[in-house]
Amino acid sequence: MRKGKIINITLSEGRGIILDENDQEIAFCLKTLDKSLGLGDGVQFEIQKTDHGLTAVNITAFCQPERTANPSAPYQRTF
Repeated sequence: MRKGKIINITLSEGRGIILDENDQEIAFCLKTLDKSLGLGDGVQFEIQKTDHGLTAVNITAFCQPERTANPSAPYQRTF
């Protein structure tokens, strides 16, 4: 599975864009997006080739804790 971040959601067109860890923009259909996810959220997903090009499918939230130099500091959300 690939990892990325939702960088655009266009409600009027029913689609959005994920910027993956390779700085590649991958489109997705809003019908397939979990309603709890939104702009700026870290996600993991699979890629499927469609008539419209590469499309992100099976999109799920991805949150990996990142430790800081201070062990008492709270975790930070990253993708």
